[in-house]
Amino acid sequence: MQCWLENETGEQIPLLGTCSIGRAVENALAINDTKVSRRHAIIHAQGGGFYLVDLGSRNGTLLNGQRLRIPAQLKDGDQIQISNKILKFRAVEPVVLKDEAEEVDEWDTQTRTAAQSGRTSACWLLVADIRSFTKMSQAFPQDELAQMVGKWVFANKQTIEETRGVINKYLGDGYLAFWPHASTQPEDIARTIQALRQLQATATMQFRIVLHHGLIHMDSSLSHGEDNIIGPEVNFIFRMEKVCGALNQFCLLSDAAAQLLKPFVQLSPQGAHSLSGFEGQHAMYSC
Repeated sequence: MQCWLENETGEQIPLLGTCSIGRAVENALAINDTKVSRRHAIIHAQGGGFYLVDLGSRNGTLLNGQRLRIPAQLKDGDQIQISNKILKFRAVEPVVLKDEAEEVDEWDTQTRTAAQSGRTSACWLLVADIRSFTKMSQAFPQDELAQMVGKWVFANKQTIEETRGVINKYLGDGYLAFWPHASTQPEDIARTIQALRQLQATATMQFRIVLHHGLIHMDSSLSHGEDNIIGPEVNFIFRMEKVCGALNQFCLLSDAAAQLLKPFVQLSPQGAHSLSGFEGQHAMYSC
């Protein structure tokens, strides 16, 4: 599917991957306007479509006239406004919108039907989500909440990228990240956990994280020049996230992740748990 942005004069800006937008000249789309933040927003390629993500900009990003509160999937004809700049998202095929549960199930389908392109390898996976987001939505003004979420996304993105991790998928009030490089060491992941813990301690936005290590399939053919990760291990970590919430932990590790990280973090056993779609009981650890 071919996608692009169209400005007021009809000029087309192709979207070949994640596109950063802001006042700084290093952005893929630079807007010379003092009301635009240096790193204002991104249009993030994921799973064959694109998500619009505000990065905590002071003046906000409008999607179809409404301030963007959480990352939102774009569909053909959507209007994006940043200060006085108006862009229309265009796609030659309609983008099928999916809720989070459908997205998780889709990985199962893609795993069974994935093309032979791409590669299979073991890597680290991390899911993060904002705690009590529904209550926060009711407690804070929408503009304030939008800026809080955007700042949280931006801070997490920077933290993940410091150890060469990648946010692969935004999920409204959370994200899925992975470390695609074989050279990533457990020490790198331990450092990321510590950095996210420090962020948790200083930020208004409270969140939780889960970590797993396992085999995934990376298929570049399924997205716009970026790896799309699929496989049972991706489903596994999303099932873990539900357990983490029930246990009220900040960080929950699978047994596979814990065995690799135990020389670098202090672990606390959290028992064995059943996960929907997976046989047996699965040991979990907090750190």
